[in-house]
Amino acid sequence: MNLWLRYMTTVRATILNPLSTNKDLKYWQNDMFANTIIYILPMSLIALIPSFIWALKSQMYPLCTVDVAAVLFTCVIAFKEGINIEVRKILFITIAYTVSTFLVYYAGLNSTLFLLATCCVSLFIFTFKNQYTPAYINIAVSVLYIIISTYDIIPKPAIQFDTTILFAVFSNLIFLSLLIAALVPRIFKGLQDSFDKTLEHALEIEKQNKLLRDISWTQSHVIRAPLSRLMGITYLLKEIDLTEEEKMFYIDNIIVSSNELDGLIQDIVTQSESIRSTTIKENEV
Repeated sequence: MNLWLRYMTTVRATILNPLSTNKDLKYWQNDMFANTIIYILPMSLIALIPSFIWALKSQMYPLCTVDVAAVLFTCVIAFKEGINIEVRKILFITIAYTVSTFLVYYAGLNSTLFLLATCCVSLFIFTFKNQYTPAYINIAVSVLYIIISTYDIIPKPAIQFDTTILFAVFSNLIFLSLLIAALVPRIFKGLQDSFDKTLEHALEIEKQNKLLRDISWTQSHVIRAPLSRLMGITYLLKEIDLTEEEKMFYIDNIIVSSNELDGLIQDIVTQSESIRSTTIKENEV
């Protein structure tokens, strides 16, 4: 097993433990989260190393600290066992918003793309009680940044912009965040409805298959008993000389076996009609 495969297996086993066998929407959200962590750890070095060097040369030590802490906490998410997957998701979203906010403060308005990306990823991997929560966080960050830039509450950002530019950029960020927050959960709801219908159909098909197996078993085992008796009795009546009393006895047995066989055939017909009516209803739906 190569190193990358071992790494993937370890992270998935840690994050997705216990692994759900029900492949519903929650399953795919968890799977996407695990894959996000798998790829973000090695690929984050592409952004981390230049960012760290730039921040260090510019003496932006808080940004250096946040970058290193983000990687360390992501490693905890990936490799620390015994943490609930929902807690891992919340920790990851918190890290992403923290890094994005610091980047906006130190690197300028171009970093608002990180806030938008965080909003989108959060909605894909986590089900919020209020679907607009990621958008509200972006609104809060936008308002906070404008207030800081305008009123000098803390040292001004490294790269400063005119207030009108701030409003223009952050209003677009807020618009896109709200739009994504409105649309993504609708897509997931449609997928969940589709999953539910598929599961319902699968259960119905399994029920029909069970009925078919019961019918098959009835045909091959239960019907064979009265049919064998009828064949045996007719052979005796045809080939062997019997007294009238013996003939009446066998005729009574023929009647009993015939009634039993008729009842079994009626059961098969009833079960077949049940399957047929269910199939018609499904086709109508």
